[in-house]
Formats: sequence, C-alpha cells, structure tokens
Amino acid sequence: MGSLWAAAMLLRRIRAELAMVLLLFVVVAATSFVFAAAPRLFSRVSDDALRHDVRAALPVQRDVLVGMVGEERPGDSGIGGVRDTGAQLAEQFPPTLRGLLADPTVRITTARMLMSDSGTHLSLKYQDGVPDATTLVDGRWPRDRGTPLPRATTGFEPGAPQSQRPIVVEVAMSSREAFELGLKVGDRQLIEVDGSDTMLSGARFTITPTVVKLVGLFDPIDPTSTYWDDVSLLQAVLPSQNDPETYAAAYIPAEEYPSIYSAGMPFRYDWRFQVDPEKVDAAKLDQLVDDLLHVKMATGVSEASQPGLPVMRTGLLGVLQKFGVERAQSQSILAIAALGPFAVAAAALGTIAILLVMRRRPAHALTRGRGAAGALVLGTQLWEAVLIAGSASLVGLLAALRLIPAHDDATSVAFALAVGAAAIVLLLGASWPSARQPLGQLERDDPPVLHVAPRRIVIELTIVGIAVGGVLLLRQRGLAAGSDGTARFDPLLVAVPVLSGLAAGIVARRIYPLPIRVLGWVAARRRDLVPVLALRTLGRHPAVASLSLLVLMLTAAFGSFASVVVASLDRGQAVASYREVGADYQINQNGIGSLIALDPTSLPGVDAAARGMLDPTTGFASVPNQRAGIDLVAVEPAAYSAVTAGTPVAPGWPRSFLADASGAALGTDEQPIPAILSWSLPVGSTDPGIGGIFHMTVARQPMAFQLVARWGEFPGIGNPASFAVVPFNMLEAAYTDKPLRPSAMWVRATPVAADELAAALPKAAATAHISSRYDVLAGLQKSPFSVAIETGFAIALLVAIVYLVLAVIGAMILSASRRTQDLAYLRTLGVTGAQSLGLTVVENAPAVLIAVLPGVALGIGIAFALEPGLGLGTFVGSGGVPLFVDWLALGLLVMGLISVLAVAVGTGTWLARRARVVNVLRASGV
Repeated sequence: MGSLWAAAMLLRRIRAELAMVLLLFVVVAATSFVFAAAPRLFSRVSDDALRHDVRAALPVQRDVLVGMVGEERPGDSGIGGVRDTGAQLAEQFPPTLRGLLADPTVRITTARMLMSDSGTHLSLKYQDGVPDATTLVDGRWPRDRGTPLPRATTGFEPGAPQSQRPIVVEVAMSSREAFELGLKVGDRQLIEVDGSDTMLSGARFTITPTVVKLVGLFDPIDPTSTYWDDVSLLQAVLPSQNDPETYAAAYIPAEEYPSIYSAGMPFRYDWRFQVDPEKVDAAKLDQLVDDLLHVKMATGVSEASQPGLPVMRTGLLGVLQKFGVERAQSQSILAIAALGPFAVAAAALGTIAILLVMRRRPAHALTRGRGAAGALVLGTQLWEAVLIAGSASLVGLLAALRLIPAHDDATSVAFALAVGAAAIVLLLGASWPSARQPLGQLERDDPPVLHVAPRRIVIELTIVGIAVGGVLLLRQRGLAAGSDGTARFDPLLVAVPVLSGLAAGIVARRIYPLPIRVLGWVAARRRDLVPVLALRTLGRHPAVASLSLLVLMLTAAFGSFASVVVASLDRGQAVASYREVGADYQINQNGIGSLIALDPTSLPGVDAAARGMLDPTTGFASVPNQRAGIDLVAVEPAAYSAVTAGTPVAPGWPRSFLADASGAALGTDEQPIPAILSWSLPVGSTDPGIGGIFHMTVARQPMAFQLVARWGEFPGIGNPASFAVVPFNMLEAAYTDKPLRPSAMWVRATPVAADELAAALPKAAATAHISSRYDVLAGLQKSPFSVAIETGFAIALLVAIVYLVLAVIGAMILSASRRTQDLAYLRTLGVTGAQSLGLTVVENAPAVLIAVLPGVALGIGIAFALEPGLGLGTFVGSGGVPLFVDWLALGLLVMGLISVLAVAVGTGTWLARRARVVNVLRASGV
C-alpha cells in the first residue's frame, strides 16, 4: 500500500466526519479566543482600576506637592518668579511622572504674624484660583496699595525710626473664619511677627507698624471640592484642650506679594502638581514606581529645617503600590478563573479526541492490516491536527485582536498558540495507541482492565503529590507573594486549585471501575435485565465513562469553587462596610458643637440610634504618674445592640455593661465603670488583668474603670494602636460637670435616610460628618477589580458548562453507532422502549453520583483549604472575613449540571433510537 494512498484514505475521513471536525474546530477556536482575549481584557481592567484608585485617593495622597522655605523674587505679575521656579522644579521629575502632571498651582504663605488685640496667630496666604472657587458675600477683593514694607530688622534696635502711619495690607477671609474670630468688613488689626514660627529658624524679626484690613468676605462654592485640600483659608483652628492657641489665615492677592517680599522675611512656597487620573497607564506602573522611589529631590524632611531646599511630598507612591498588590492578587484569582474552563476544555477536547479515535479503530486496523506503518498513521493524524487545531487557534487569536482593543500584549499570542499546541498534542496523543498497539490487540473491543502500567501509576501519583504540596504552599505564601515579600504573580501557585481538581479526577477515575464491578456483581443476582446490562456496558467500555467522569468532576468542582469565591466576595464586602462604619450610619461631631439636640429616631427610615463619644486623646493611666493617651469609645450598650441587631458587628456585651448606671460613687475606685480594653495597651502600661482597676481622664474629669474583657477590634473606629470601650450612660451618670455632650451617634436606617439625617443636624452640629456603610459598600462593589473577579468567574463558569455540554453531547454522538447497534440487538430480544430508557439512566447515574456531588464538595473543600492564600481581603476591604457558601446557588448549580446531562443523554438516546433495526443489523453483518 503506497504512502500517498494511505494518507489520502485517512484524510478522506475529514469529509466523512465533517460534523465532528467542525465541533473540534469550534472548541479549539473558542478556547483560543478566550485565552487570547483574557490578557487584553485584564489590561483594560487594570487601566480602569488604576484610574479608579487615583481618582478615589484624596488630593493630598495622589498629587505631588513641592514645598520650600526661602525668598523667591516676584517677577512679572507679582509672582512670575515663583512660577518660573515651579517650572524648573518640574524639570527635575522623571519623564514618567512629568507626563501625568498638570501645570502647578502656587500657594505662598508668609511668616506667621500675631494680631495684637486678640493674640491670634495669622498667616497671610496667596493661593491660585481663590476668586474663581469662591463667592464674594461682602465687601470687595483686596488689592495692593503700592506701599512696600520696609525691610524688617532682626532683633530689637533701640532708637530705630518708626513710621508715623502704619502700612496697610488688605486681606479677605471666609465668612465662617471671620465669624469665628469676631471680625467684620472694615476691621483693622495691628500685627507683628510671630517669633514662634519655625519658618524663621529662631531669628527674631521686627517690622514697621503694619495693620491688616479686612476688606472682603467670601464663601466657597463647593467646600468639598478637591481644590480645598488645605482648609486654612476656610476655617480657623480654635483652641482645644491640647492647644489653647487660635490659628487663622487670610487671603492676599498676587500683586501684594512684592510689597510684602520687600520686608526680607522668608516665605513658604508650595507648588501643587495635580495628577491627571486619565493619563496613568497600568502598563508603565513598574517604571513609574521605580522612578518615584529614586526621584532626585529631597523627601521626608522639613522645609523649615533646610531653607532653600525643595522638598517633595506625595502619597502617589503608596497609591501605586497598593494598586500593584491589588493587580497581582486579582491577576492570580482571575488566572484561576481562566484555568478552570481551560482544564474543562482540555478534558472535553481529550474526551472527544479519544472517542473519535475509538470510532476510527476499525479504519486504523484496516489501514495497518494493508501495510500502513504506525508512523504513517501518526503523521496523518499530525497533519489533520495541525490543519484543524492550528487554523482554529489562529482564528481565535485574530478574533481577539480585532474585537478587543487594548495594549499590544505578546501574552495573548502566546496563550493562543499554547491552546493550539495543546490541542494538537491531545489529538496526536489520542491516536498513539492505535498507531503503536499490536494489530491483534487493536482489532479487539475495549476490554475492561484493572491493571494499570507502573509508569502511569507513578505519573499520576506524582500529580497527586504535587497538588497536595501546592495546597500547603499556597496556604502559607498566598497567591501573589514573591520571594522578596512583594506582590507578584506566581503561575505555579495559581495552578494549584486546578491541579487539585485534576488530582481528584485521577483518583476518581482509578476508583470508578471498582464500584461498577461490585454493582455489576450485585445486579447479576437480580432477576431483572436492565441494571445488569447497563453495568456490563459500563464495564466493557470504561474509557467512555471515566473520561466523561473527569469532565463532570472538573466542571462541578470549578463551579462550586467559583460560587464560594463570588459569594464570599459579596458577603465579605457587606461585612467590611459594617466594620468600617460600625452601623448603617455613623455621625461624628468635628470641632466645637454637640449632637445633644439631634434625635434621629424621629426621622422617617430610621429604626434605632445609639449615642456616644469618640475621643482619641483620652488620658490613660494603669500605673501611678503614667501620662499616656488612648482612643476612648463610649457607647450606649443596649441602644447599640438594637442598632446592630442581626448584623455582622452585633456585639456580645459583658453582663456588667448592661447593668443599671446608678450610685453616687460611680466612677471611683469603690465603684469603677466596667470597660473593655484592646489587646495592645499604650506604651508604659501594665496589664491590669481581668477585674483590675485603671484610670482615664474623660472630658477633663478623672474616672476609675474596671477591666471586664479584652477585644481585638471595635467596628467604626479604624485601627487605633489601643482603645477602650465603656458604657456612655455610665459616663453620663459619673460626670459631675453635667451634661456630658455626645460627639458620636450610630444609626440604623435605610439608604434613603442619608439626606434626612443631614438636614436634621442642628446648627450647633453643622460641622458634623456622616459616614454611611451604604456608600462604603457601593465603593467596594464598584471597584473594577472586584467587578472583574465576579464577572470573570461567572463567565468562566458559563464557558466551562458550555464545554461540558459539548463534551457530553459529542461523546453521546460518537458512541451513538455503538449504542444503536446494542439497542438493535436488545430490541430483537424483546427489550421495550421503557427498558432501553432505563438502560440509559442506569449507565449515566454512576457518573452523577461519583462526579457531580463529590465534585461540588471538592470545590468547596479546595476553596476553604486555600482560603488563607486566596487574598480576598484585598478586594473585600477588610481582613479576617471568612468564606461564605451560598447553598441556594450550589443547589441551582447541581440542578443545572444534572439538567445538562439529562439533555445530552436524551439527545444521544434519541439519535440511537432513530435508526431502523433492520438497517443496523444489516450493517453489522447479522
């Protein structure tokens, strides 16, 4: 037999089996498209996520601020020289950073002055854009009077000439700041240099008599705008318990700068370079981080300590590094989502390939019987695989490149070619036994064997061992942990979940023939025909059953794993929002004022409210003469329990917290107030021990407390180094200078109650801030990486199910001829249609019992086994949130998989029953 004739004979089967060839082509092309598209989609998601993180960061975090203390010449337009210096500083930035920055806004602050009448510390400040960002409500904007300040003298010079008339400097203030200082338009204040200003470096300056005249009042158009990253022009810093001084700032125009510059005193210059979030590029992240780490400009020092030295401050590096962690973690999790359907696709493709070769066994036997060598069979199969799988992978790659615009990424090409190569290897490997087996064995039917070659046992045990070791390693290191502690994508660790599923499938395949044989032995003792025939069929064709078993188990395991990940992400974000706020809403009073007049329970949509106070500067003493501070959390225990009932942050209060707050000696050593302390105590403290007494100073009143419990955290207060939780109602009863004014409230309310709460704040609490867990939750859910993970797993699960459908239906179609022949024989023996349906059910029921249900349990087990290393806390927004199993979703998944099997089996049975008995028997030679 000539080689060309044999090749032509074998290649002619492509036309004869066009349906299966198209099925293979579609499976490979779809897989190639998915894997070529995944890196491009992730690149776009990374860009969106980076821009989202930069936009969400506060201006002080993302923008670049360069500060300097010195004397810069005015130049044109009053501050032209200062702008030129800012442009020169920008040239020192690396190109990657310079491309993100807009032109700098300038802020100039004079040395601090003292207002003689009130002792207020006043800074004169120019800031670009103040007239555009504000509304003038009284008076006019200040202007230069054309009288420069004489050069200031250092120290006191007796007999120095004094000006008869003081020099006037016009200023404007915000209406709120003027109200806080008791000033109005037209007021004049004599000023002198404040020698305590660190900008002066200890030098004592004396200026000619100078007064500031308030000529205008303004209000900000949007006080929450990022423009007001420095609020010193909007409100004064009023005296507090820690600092009895008042600090204020007044606006001066640019044209007044030369007149004040002439005094010869230093200024503080700030050039704020705004980062444009739309210009950041995730592809250049590593280079930008490296440039920021090695920027050639002073950082981390004070400008006042080194006059004339520009100092750069920015939180952009932290934002980028945080994004790098998120990207590496999400890349690893999404890689698992991609590998899941890839494993199912490989199993499905392998199943179709093996069954296709099994169908071709007679043709291969005939060809080899006529003299064709095994190499010719393999060579023909290689050309067929290259033709089908190679062209399909290229089609998938071109479709991904055309349909999904993104950065040019060689990863897409590599993935698509890898899919094509894997498909070629699978198709070629499936033909290997037909080409290398002895001709006599090739002509036999698929015999049931329990003996496995030692080489295969070693390989399979190695895969199982690697999977077990990978699970242990992943629990310790995490998905994205590099050897140097940085976040880094590790493909070996990412493959652990899929490898674990493959190992479980291998074990199930090896165990599968044993229960089938036992069931067959039991069924043989029965009088009915259906069970014994069905189990004998499974025993005669174990390859068909075990391959379908592997596909089913991988799909079920991946589906349950994806369900746990997505459900845990949703549940974890809700828990994190409660942990951050402490309730549905938290109201905090900033500065002076009180929430004592606020009653949220009278508002629509509000179910409960708890009063309290948060004081991060409370004095703490566990030993005599200790002077330390602690974060005090005072809350009404019973009311807070009502606010958080049924939520993840519902507290389990000690019984003493719910006791009656009474007694004249409450708060003394004889009747201490119960308290909960954090595990970490202030420096210099000793552990009081449960039942021990310690002291705290609450609103300037010392009180005694008794330790009743230790907690690791309390929701809604951030992460303080140490904290104490006490009952607010007992503090009220023990406070002698009554009433003790609440500064915080926790509210249980619906999402629509936010506007009602804001409108209900009394005038005394106008500076209060409302935090909403609904806003926190919405921010977490809108994170591009969170959306990508949830969407990616949903799409991956859908793709895996599609591959399962193709594999099962393909297997049923490929085995339809054998099933048709078997049913034809049985129908001649009197087997009814109901019995043939029973045969089909019994043949496929073991796969459901051994693959679907254990596969679901396997996916859940893998998720919980790998939970420490998955790193979902990066996207949840809080660490320590446990995994969550959505049993309803898993039930729907199992029902869906069983429905898919039922449809596929029904399709195969329908195809088998369509043939006429006579035609089938004639074709088989009966």
